[in-house]
Amino acid sequence: MTEIPNFDKLVTHKSLSGDKVRIDDILNNPIIITGFQISSSKYRDKGSGYCIKVQFYAADDTTETRKVFFSGSSVLKDELEEAKCTLEKQNLPILFRATVKKVGNYYSLE
Repeated sequence: MTEIPNFDKLVTHKSLSGDKVRIDDILNNPIIITGFQISSSKYRDKGSGYCIKVQFYAADDTTETRKVFFSGSSVLKDELEEAKCTLEKQNLPILFRATVKKVGNYYSLE
């Protein structure tokens, strides 16, 4: 008889949860990013056409309370994808420290 695999072995795309916060509320504060998802935005006529959902907790939060923020920033999208590739090459999970900065008219990670 063939072994039946568990769901978590079949998918890498899992739902991200947490309290929703505005990106402006976390600017310039260190956070720990624990995951992200990129999908098509329902607002295709604005921004990059993508919706980025980022799961994180505040770097100084000892309870690691998960939160999420949303953005259409193409800069954030590119930076997060690059970080994911780097971590995957090292067989590491998506878990890293960052600070969201506003640079002119766009957001960027530092």
